[in-house]
Amino acid sequence: MTGESHGWKFRRLGGTDQVVLKSGDDIAHLSELDPKLWAALAMPARSHDHEEVLALLDTDRDGMIRIPEILAAVDRLKASLISLDCLFEETPALTLDQLRDGRLQDAASFALKLANASDRSITLGTLDTAIANFNTHPFNGDGIILPESSQDPDTAETIRTLISIGYSIKDSTSRDGITHELLDSFIADLEAWNRWEKEGEALRLPIPQQDRDAAIAAFSQLSAAVDDYFRRCALARMAQSPDILRNLETQMASALSNRLDQDDALLRTLPLALPRLDGTLHVDAAFNPLFESSAQQFFSLIREAYQLGHAVTKAQWESIASDFIALKCWIEAKPSTGISKLDSAKRQGLAQSPHLETIRGLIEQDLAERDKAEMLSDLRALLILKRDFATILRNFANMDEFYGNRRGMFQSGRLFIDGKELELCIDVHNPAAHAATAMMSGIFLIYCDISRTSGEKGSIVAALTAGSAEHLYVGRNGLFIDNKGRDWNAVVTKIVTQPISIREAFFSPYKWLVRTIEDLAAKRASAAESARLAELKGSAQQLVEKPTKAAETAAAPLAKKIDVGTVAAIGVALGSIGAMITSILSIFINLGPWLPLGIVGILLLISGPSMILAAMKLRKRDLSPVLNAEGWAVNGKLILNLVFGTALSHLAALPPNSSRLLIDPYAPKRKPWGLYLLVLLVLVLLTAWLLGWLEPVLGLLKSGQSGR
Repeated sequence: MTGESHGWKFRRLGGTDQVVLKSGDDIAHLSELDPKLWAALAMPARSHDHEEVLALLDTDRDGMIRIPEILAAVDRLKASLISLDCLFEETPALTLDQLRDGRLQDAASFALKLANASDRSITLGTLDTAIANFNTHPFNGDGIILPESSQDPDTAETIRTLISIGYSIKDSTSRDGITHELLDSFIADLEAWNRWEKEGEALRLPIPQQDRDAAIAAFSQLSAAVDDYFRRCALARMAQSPDILRNLETQMASALSNRLDQDDALLRTLPLALPRLDGTLHVDAAFNPLFESSAQQFFSLIREAYQLGHAVTKAQWESIASDFIALKCWIEAKPSTGISKLDSAKRQGLAQSPHLETIRGLIEQDLAERDKAEMLSDLRALLILKRDFATILRNFANMDEFYGNRRGMFQSGRLFIDGKELELCIDVHNPAAHAATAMMSGIFLIYCDISRTSGEKGSIVAALTAGSAEHLYVGRNGLFIDNKGRDWNAVVTKIVTQPISIREAFFSPYKWLVRTIEDLAAKRASAAESARLAELKGSAQQLVEKPTKAAETAAAPLAKKIDVGTVAAIGVALGSIGAMITSILSIFINLGPWLPLGIVGILLLISGPSMILAAMKLRKRDLSPVLNAEGWAVNGKLILNLVFGTALSHLAALPPNSSRLLIDPYAPKRKPWGLYLLVLLVLVLLTAWLLGWLEPVLGLLKSGQSGR
């Protein structure tokens, strides 16, 4: 590489240095930017707001946009536009003077003429009008011919015939027409049908045409049974014993003692008819009920045609079967194309029609306009790139769109839940697999299934970056508003717990202590209740099994008096507790004016570890694992610090100039807890004074005053 390198500017965003794109010259030199300095290496080609531009960029149609495809778009823009500075206008409009490519200038002039516009600027709306007008022309370059494309009524009727039997495709105006490929397919199918018909002429059966289908159906049901019958006849002749037939008659007689259904398994073990030693099948004889109707129908249809007598030999049957098998194979080989919808006369007429070549000429005439259609299409692609390419770069080369206005392409909407509005919501296609990777982000994540009454469904993940998650749980309902303003029902399906804020971390030890006490109290109450119920159950059972007799009733023994040692032990315990309380109070009283700092120190001692751990994790919150789990290839970190995280999650707040009525008619009556605490404090101090626990404290106070 020769020459002076481009002077890039970078700024720190999300924990990484990201390139600044402020001019068209910056975009033109993107090929010189080291791929390691791009914010992303690849992104999914799906977005609710940028479908058109992503489809243009995804040239290999693999569902991903990569750096080479971005650079290819830059080259296309450099070849089409005089200056790339116009990309920052982000509008789908161009003047003729901004176009470098003469072909696109011609396309713009042609579009303005089609749209009856007199100015020298082309907009996407004007171009769409021009394309719509161009598509109404009989020949519009899409290679599809309509019946209206021909001024000859017979040719137009031929086109309609081909369309009616399935040889059609939608043109640019969503009307049915035919193409070169469809015309060739019709001709090939017509020739294949004619060959098939000629093969069938050599297989004509000596039975009336109207009886052919019924005879073939009866043959299909009967052929295996007839073959079995002749094999049984051969076995009977080989045995050379009349007893073998008597044994078969005995088997048939035993079957008469059972109830026989139409498709009974016992009937399937019996032959079509009673085998004859002469090896013939009498068509008027009695048949197995399972095949009786098929046999009678079949032989009645072919008897005259094949000049059959009362009996059919094996040789005659093999000849008949050969004819029918060949005919069945021919019928099964019938081409399953639209040609079958035409009658014989119509097929013959189309095979000899000169209009097919006329249609081919019309298609060639339409294709002659393809260059104009492609010019208009290329101009439309250029206008879409001019409108959206800068947005793509702010979500790919850097992440200005996300860090600047909190509207990254990956954001799909807003989730309202638990009095919060969460801006950072991302569509998720496989929540289970996504969570396995996204949990490394250090972000509190809420996975939700979303649905609409129209039947649309999906999944999202929302990041909770401020507030608290105390009332969030799996199964909680919320409201999701997508980027198009449509509302969805949202149900929480999974929660990945992570620190949310330092404030929440400060209160977490106390909340944990309260929950632990509540759980222990609930367990103790449950155990006590279970014990009481068991005791009551045992007492009731004793009353039922062993009624108390009056004669056996004895006076209950006197309750045992409290032992003196127990009283002494209780006194020692209370004294120890009092001494501990006294020492703690002494320490705080000795602090003097530093007492508030002492209280703060105690609080920090309890909450400090949680706050420090939360602060360390919050500093490392990284969005890139969340995006990588959804198909992005983020090149570095996308840090969500405390300030930015607070901006992504909004808590409920009353609007300005609001007033509150604090009188709740259903609020529980307040108890005088202040009075209760005051009485309790007086009792504690009085008890401590009577027991002498306050003497050290009073002594310290007196010594402090004497020292002054």
